[in-house]
Formats: sequence, C-alpha cells, structure tokens
Amino acid sequence: MRFLADLDVLDRNVILTHALYIAGNGPYDDPHGDDLRLIAEGGATVCHCPLVFLRRGQSLHSFDRYRRAGINLGLGTDTFPQDMIREMRYAALASKVEHADPTAGTAAAAYDAATLGGARALGREDLGRLAPGARADILIVDLNRLHVGPVADPVKALVYHCTAADIDRLIVDGQVVVEDGRLLTADEDELVRRAQAPYDRYKMRFA
Repeated sequence: MRFLADLDVLDRNVILTHALYIAGNGPYDDPHGDDLRLIAEGGATVCHCPLVFLRRGQSLHSFDRYRRAGINLGLGTDTFPQDMIREMRYAALASKVEHADPTAGTAAAAYDAATLGGARALGREDLGRLAPGARADILIVDLNRLHVGPVADPVKALVYHCTAADIDRLIVDGQVVVEDGRLLTADEDELVRRAQAPYDRYKMRFA
C-alpha cells in the first residue's frame, strides 16, 4: 500500500477489492506496516466480499477494525448465491467471531456498507438512501414470515434472518423490476438454463 500511496493512487476514485492480504489484517499483519491508515487517509474504498473468502477459511480481521480505521467499506457478492442480504450477515458474523465479541460487526454497520458505503464508493450521493433528490431505488422485504420470527429491529431482522428470497418488490429509478419475488425484466428460468449449460460442458471436459 505504501507504493500505491506514494503514487497517489489511493484516492476516492479507487475501490480495493477484498484487501485481505495487507498489513493490518490478522495473519497477514506486518508490525511495521500502516496499510489501513494509508487507505483511510487516501480515501479509497474497500469492497468486502465475505462469502467467497469464508469458504476458503479466511476473512477480514476485521470488518470493525477497517471501519474504526476510517475506511469506507462497501459489500460485494463475487460468487453464487449473489445475495447481498446474506453478504451483510456474513460480514457481521465474521467480525463477531474475529473479535470474539457479540457487539462487534453490528447489523447496522453491515447495512450501511451495503447501501451508503457502496454509494460513497461511486461518488453518488443520490444512491443508497431514501431522501429528496435521491434515485427512486426501493427494496421491499417481507418481514411477516414465520422464519423471520418476531421483529424488534427491522434492520437486525433483515440482516440476520432474511435472504434474497424474501424480497417482495424491487424498484430501480422508479421502475419495478421485481414483483411478488419474480424478476420482470428477464425470463428467470431461461437465465438458469443458459447459465447451467456452459458449466455442464465445462464439467464434461474435465470429468
């Protein structure tokens, strides 16, 4: 990171994907490194994709530590299932495990990364929020489902109990693209077939 900082690369126009293998991150830490400070001072964003690395037995050490350093964090999916709600949950839970602290990795912090953090990474004040002048991007999730359970805090219920399957309606810039849980802008069954076919051919080549 010092090399990038010296080149004036770590600015607000830069999104660092994953940023696990840096000084300041747990097993890859360098007592002489100051990567987290350099990223924060430069204004770059770290795009955290929890699931793909949790499958490899790795994670940020931790989501909370990067946030406390002043780094803007966004969330990405980077693997199937491409489910941002689950990514919020994995980000929060992994942070709790890393710190052995149930108060670490709050649902609110994960929700902020998935919404405002991503908007800040793009330099877009009109995204990630419901406010006058912002884009009409609205996600409606049905919390009145048995598996969600009693709801004391809607953000916690969303992050800890829900998945993308609970999305009832999605509006993008005023256009309804998901209704009653179904994508309106494409044939979902056809997309599944088109995605599966090349994968099946790939498996046959290496069987």
